[in-house]
Amino acid sequence: MLKYRLLVAVIGLPIGLACVILGGYYLFGLTLVLTVLGLHEYYTLLRPYQPNLLVGFVAGVGTVVGAYYWGPTGLLVGMASLMILTFAWSIGGELGAHLVGRMALTGFGVVWIAIGFSYVILLRGLIHGMALAILVLACTIVNDTFAYFVGRAFGTHKMAPRISPKKSVEGAIGGIIGSIVAAVVVKIYSPWLGWGMAVLFGVVIGFVGQWGDLFESAVKRDFRVKDSGKILPGHGGILDRFDALLFAGFVTYWMAIGLLGHVVK
Repeated sequence: MLKYRLLVAVIGLPIGLACVILGGYYLFGLTLVLTVLGLHEYYTLLRPYQPNLLVGFVAGVGTVVGAYYWGPTGLLVGMASLMILTFAWSIGGELGAHLVGRMALTGFGVVWIAIGFSYVILLRGLIHGMALAILVLACTIVNDTFAYFVGRAFGTHKMAPRISPKKSVEGAIGGIIGSIVAAVVVKIYSPWLGWGMAVLFGVVIGFVGQWGDLFESAVKRDFRVKDSGKILPGHGGILDRFDALLFAGFVTYWMAIGLLGHVVK
């Protein structure tokens, strides 16, 4: 499947990079599409539990729209729509038919996927946001690539065999090293970012990205599926490809605010 992975990368990377560079409606449109597709994959996995698609998709789209137009405060728009729709559902839903569990699973998809993608928009909206968005994308992609090849070549110690049998400690270390390399390359073209801070971002994004990958693997393992979808040949689904970003975007945004607030705000 390696040739399919490379083909998707050759086509997808320029599109994603162009949307990040152009920002505005281009990034908003891409983020909205990824959110809808990601929610579709998630709710398809949850089909036996009967999630409420209207609640999930409306709240998910509302979250992305809110983040684009009103920034961090706009995330409350999505959360407000989620709470209002869930409340209405609870009033009219069938009691005794696992309604509480269905509401929880429906809302979790919005929190995980819609908010996760929305943080890419928030990151791009900061001063030096283009460089920060490229930073998190580059680190997650290179992290995944290095982990894959280092793991295949040198992986002997299983990292989380119960969740993801093929992931190794050696691959994880290689992925973090790759993330640091990517961060340093971005720093070369970003004089406002210090060398030490670039390395710190690389380490944290590499670690958090792998955490996001393992989290998504745990979800798939629980549902006994190999991939979340089939839309990306060689990668699987949207969640398979962007699982690291859903965690890394959130962490990178708040790291930038907390450590570089005087530069990026």
